[in-house]
Amino acid sequence: MKKLLFIFTFVMTVGLTEAQQRGEARIQLGGDFGFTSELFGLNFGAEYFLVDRISLAPNHTIYFWEFGRASNLNIDARYYFTEGILQWYGMAGFTNNWENPDLIGGDFRTSRAGANVGVGGVLKFADRLAFNPEFKYQLQNSGQAVFRLGLVYFIN
Repeated sequence: MKKLLFIFTFVMTVGLTEAQQRGEARIQLGGDFGFTSELFGLNFGAEYFLVDRISLAPNHTIYFWEFGRASNLNIDARYYFTEGILQWYGMAGFTNNWENPDLIGGDFRTSRAGANVGVGGVLKFADRLAFNPEFKYQLQNSGQAVFRLGLVYFIN
């Protein structure tokens, strides 16, 4: 399942990269921290502007968990309130978390789907590079606040 998810995310990223003639495209690499789970993870994703100020931003996080494996998939829609060097946005979307603890005696995989709501920004510091801080809340069983700090590369 993880391989399938990775392939899906990679194909989405490549597909968005090829679509840059129709709108602005960006790729992102960064880190996530989940406050409830207290897990840190590596996040990678893409963003494609469907129309002015509205983008689709799929991303995937692989968490570093000492008791097994954990990952997260987000497919978010963003609405940008500002333009220029500092771009603020609000976001909402779909999230799914997977956990697979290494426990003796069986396979204990769990999957939880839910929604994301949050805010973020894109702070350009070079012609094609920017920082992307984001704070969101994942509405799942018990819910979890997540902070992300990423590095964004502007493809076009």
